[in-house]
Amino acid sequence: MMYDKVLTDEELDKLLIEYMPKADALLDQLEEERDKDVEPHVFSKGYKRKLKKTIKEYSRTPMQKRLANIGKYAAAILIAFILTNSILIATVQAYREKVFETIVTVYDRFTSIIIKVEEPISEGLSFTEPSYIPDGFEVIKDKQTDITRKINYMNGNRIIIYMQGIITNEEIRIDTEGTTIEEMKINNQIIKYVFNKDMYIAYWNDDNFIYSVNAEVSFEELVKIIEGIIENTK
Repeated sequence: MMYDKVLTDEELDKLLIEYMPKADALLDQLEEERDKDVEPHVFSKGYKRKLKKTIKEYSRTPMQKRLANIGKYAAAILIAFILTNSILIATVQAYREKVFETIVTVYDRFTSIIIKVEEPISEGLSFTEPSYIPDGFEVIKDKQTDITRKINYMNGNRIIIYMQGIITNEEIRIDTEGTTIEEMKINNQIIKYVFNKDMYIAYWNDDNFIYSVNAEVSFEELVKIIEGIIENTK
């Protein structure tokens, strides 16, 4: 259903209660499948065609308007859920980023980033975390799987969400309605980011991982957070 009004705290809580269990259920299901030693899955040409069709249909749906209207905290969680879902969907086989193709498609309401990777990843990869977080923010959740790590920080009603995931065949959707994707360079790393609904959304990748930071902070603080992450990966 569509929301034509500003939601109350109670209504936002109902939305969080609805979506967060779905995210947790997805994680549990994928972890169970990994435990079964499922054979690596090869996506069929038909599946890839359906994926492209779904992306086109998504651009014409009111989903992004709904996302924009449910409030910045709930929107950030839904964005994080989409990122988690897109990264975890291909958990049965991971890949190295050295041989990959990135397809970026900008729609009116969102930007789709599809990554196709061919070469299997090597063993021994390790996750990191931000070495700098602005004063007042505290960790409220830190969860790691075989291929992802997500840390949620909170300061009052402001949030920071850090995501790191091993590069797989995946699609990432970023809410860019009414904004433009900008670029900046930090320590020889190209960072893409948008400022939307009072929140910065930044993402980048190295040879093995894709990173994202959703943060309700100033631009200067965002840069410091990213600098700390990149330094920790060296």
